[in-house]
Amino acid sequence: MDIVKIIGIALVTTFAVMVLRPTKPELAAVVSIAGGVIVIMMFVNALGTVLSGFTSIVNRTGINSQIFSALLKIIGIGYLADFASGICSDAGNNSMAQKVSLAGKVIILVLALPIIDNLIQIIIGILP
Repeated sequence: MDIVKIIGIALVTTFAVMVLRPTKPELAAVVSIAGGVIVIMMFVNALGTVLSGFTSIVNRTGINSQIFSALLKIIGIGYLADFASGICSDAGNNSMAQKVSLAGKVIILVLALPIIDNLIQIIIGILP
């Protein structure tokens, strides 16, 4: 099971960071980032499966591909901002972590505007 491997790597990374942080905080940050990258690499194939599943849904339903693209970008930005924010927080820079999180939310809102506009147009078209 991949999740058991992922949890194992996460726990080993966390333990290593806890041991290193008091004496070598810069090395602890590097170990934390490396562990995170390894975990991400372990589930990248699953993301391909999810992407092909969504593509199949879009093709069958006739959903506008621009909306689908925007949704994928929104999901990706959310995950990346959360990951980067976590790294900043782990490195002890909580101020930067909050700024990365806020920036991700603002960018998501900007990308969501066309989807919201499209939904409003659909609702207006349904109303008598």
